Amino acid sequence: MVSVLFVDDNIMGLRALRETFSSCNDGWETAFAPGAEVALQIMAERPVDAVVASTRLSGVSASNFLRMAKAQFPKAARIALSNPGDRGAMLSALPVANQCLSKACGPIALASAVEHTTKLQRRLFSDETQRMVAEVGSLPSLPATLTAVDNALSDEDCSLGQIADIMSGDVSMVAKVLQLVNSSFFGLRAEIHDLRHALAYLGIETLRDFAMAGAAARVFRPSEILTDGWLATFNAHAVAVADVASQLVRTSVAQCEASVAGTLHDIGELVVAERVPAKLLAVADDVAAGSSPDDAEIHHLGTTYPVIGGYLLSQWGIGYNVVEAITCQREAWAGPARGPALGDVVRLADYLVANRLTAAEQDVSLLSQPGVVNQLGANDRASAPVCQASGLIEADEEYQERVGLLGAVRLYDQGCLRL
Repeated sequence: MVSVLFVDDNIMGLRALRETFSSCNDGWETAFAPGAEVALQIMAERPVDAVVASTRLSGVSASNFLRMAKAQFPKAARIALSNPGDRGAMLSALPVANQCLSKACGPIALASAVEHTTKLQRRLFSDETQRMVAEVGSLPSLPATLTAVDNALSDEDCSLGQIADIMSGDVSMVAKVLQLVNSSFFGLRAEIHDLRHALAYLGIETLRDFAMAGAAARVFRPSEILTDGWLATFNAHAVAVADVASQLVRTSVAQCEASVAGTLHDIGELVVAERVPAKLLAVADDVAAGSSPDDAEIHHLGTTYPVIGGYLLSQWGIGYNVVEAITCQREAWAGPARGPALGDVVRLADYLVANRLTAAEQDVSLLSQPGVVNQLGANDRASAPVCQASGLIEADEEYQERVGLLGAVRLYDQGCLRL
């Protein structure tokens, strides 16, 4: 049973939602609140799996309501519904909503969004993940610049130029954003060298995700028990996966998401490398001895690197598609043929980077050997493998065809896609 709370203080809007969803969705328990205050009271009285809120609420604004819902009831999926063309309201909800949809999306699309988002939230907030989060301590907060951007977005009168000015104050972030933009958008006639140009071309939602991807590695400092080159190798792998992922899809929107997801696909491993590096080494030792990455990670962490990464990024407010792709990247689609999902793109890009590049293009100095944990002395620095699951991915031609990526991979193999 999925408990869904709809929030809209427009009587006609709430009535339309009630008529559409009060009885037509099997397995749903629905409630309807005429405003933010009533909604928060309902959520305090009984568990709610998802809250679907209009971005236009009187009294407490929708962005503030969703922010309070996130703080007080983090397990509940948050979906914002905006009027068509009401971009300011949608942007204000962007940092605190799992998904932002137009009210014109239709009941089928909205129902699908609720089902998928609640399913992902349940996985990210499982007891096992929560125990791991409690063990590693509080996860890193958003960099100050991105926090300032999110605060600015809550003001609908804030211009895109002001957003660019805020971001421009972080020189390192700007450099990384432009690097990611230009590595992904290889079809542009000229490189983008100015943040305002990038903002105008990509839009604030995409640019925010690029900025978050660029800032992610800077907020982590892997433990000193790992080699000096560990982070450099980790980052090089992430950039390679991002670049290949962006080449496996065709539209600019898909390229943006693929690049961001590729950059961040192993961020869960980075969390463990900083907070509990001994467990990273223990996982590496088990995998080198023949265990699967999933089994080794669950044994030592209670959950997996992808789920840890998805949890962190969901807390940061990155786009739903990216969070889902990172969380589910190891789940090979076994159903009938379909179009590629972002998780398939990340999986295939990781596979290509790990299995198709020549030995000269890979840094093999950090490959693991059995017994690495047992050999680690009190004052030793360990040579732990980076992104170890990549080399164990299975993605044969049958799988590639089933997820609609075989043609793109063949172009890659023929050298028609740029590395």
